[in-house]
Amino acid sequence: MELLLLKLVGLTRPLASMEYAEPVFAILGVGLFVLLLGGVLIRAAVQQTVRFTAIDLFAVAFAFWALAGWVSYYEEARFSELLKLVLPVLSYTVVKNIVPDRASYRRVVLWILVGFAIPTLVSAALIVAKHPTAVDMVNYWTEVTRWKGVYTHSHNLGHSMTLFLMAMVLYVSLRDARDERWRLGANALLVALGAVALFCLFMSQVRSAVLGLVVFLALYTFFARRRLFLLGTAAAALLVVATLPYWFAAMFPEFEVSRPGAEVDVLDLGSGRPRFWLNDLEIYAGLPVDQKLLGLGTGAGFADGEQLLGHNDWLGLLTQTGLIGVLLFLGLQLAILRAILRLPASERYFFLALFAAVNVMMAVSNSYAWRIQVSQLYYILLAFIEVPVGSARPAAQEAGGERGRRTELGTAAIARR
Repeated sequence: MELLLLKLVGLTRPLASMEYAEPVFAILGVGLFVLLLGGVLIRAAVQQTVRFTAIDLFAVAFAFWALAGWVSYYEEARFSELLKLVLPVLSYTVVKNIVPDRASYRRVVLWILVGFAIPTLVSAALIVAKHPTAVDMVNYWTEVTRWKGVYTHSHNLGHSMTLFLMAMVLYVSLRDARDERWRLGANALLVALGAVALFCLFMSQVRSAVLGLVVFLALYTFFARRRLFLLGTAAAALLVVATLPYWFAAMFPEFEVSRPGAEVDVLDLGSGRPRFWLNDLEIYAGLPVDQKLLGLGTGAGFADGEQLLGHNDWLGLLTQTGLIGVLLFLGLQLAILRAILRLPASERYFFLALFAAVNVMMAVSNSYAWRIQVSQLYYILLAFIEVPVGSARPAAQEAGGERGRRTELGTAAIARR
């Protein structure tokens, strides 16, 4: 039952990221998570078995610390932001205690891909049709349209497409080479979906999501497919140079030369990210020692009337959960990295690339800390690193039984002679 509910979460979480669907998942998603958590706790009480490692220890400690921060500053903090922050990291512990083996995990990933495919195809159709509801904004200087598809805004579209593409690579890397169902048609379908997702990613113009995908592909191919890395890098470089006039204004509007007398300020690069980061660092530096350690409260957006501007998940964690919260979250990331490095090479490279890409995106955007649309699915995918491989005993018993049957047949044949 828990595995079925988990597949339902994998299917509905991408669907719930669509506009007007998020309020529904705010209720449904929390309800499903509570049911899953309850199932894990009941199983732990009845069977007296639960998988709990250093990763789970840091995840639970961080969740309790974030909760304490919200309680301490409940007047300024927001409960919805607390849930967005802690539910994804706790999902890791829940998922790894529900999924019994790698085969079941792969089926969960399949349901996630199905959930992603629907909003991706609908978004692409709306963008191609230039439907007004799919427009997020039009840049004043470049007059380039930024699209959001069926999502609430372009950032959700962009980061969802990047995670969708990375999940596709994971699903393909886990497939059984002996599986005859994997023929040309299935591969062609994934390639087509990947092309549509790339199109939506470009039309969203979310540079941090593009950067994350580049980091992921570069690291994964470098470690796992060195020849593909070299060929891909050369082909990508040629493509980037050849198509420069078509994408430069969309991805780097700060350098748009059509602005009369415009001068590029370093603080305005990346949509003003350096300015935002300096603002938040100055606010944090001005806090008393106790708030430097404890933070301003999970979900707090202001400090003494000054607004936190964000665009950096790590900086957001520092200002809202304090130095202690950041250290707990850093411990969680290091524990995850340690578990990844212990995986077999065939699995290690993918998760190492995924881990690096997500942390790069967190360093330059609001992406995988409070953006639950992708963060919860990210931690569900990460749970693979501690999912049991599966017992070899049944196979051995089957082989032993087969040998026994052969012996019996041989003995009977000798007796007949």
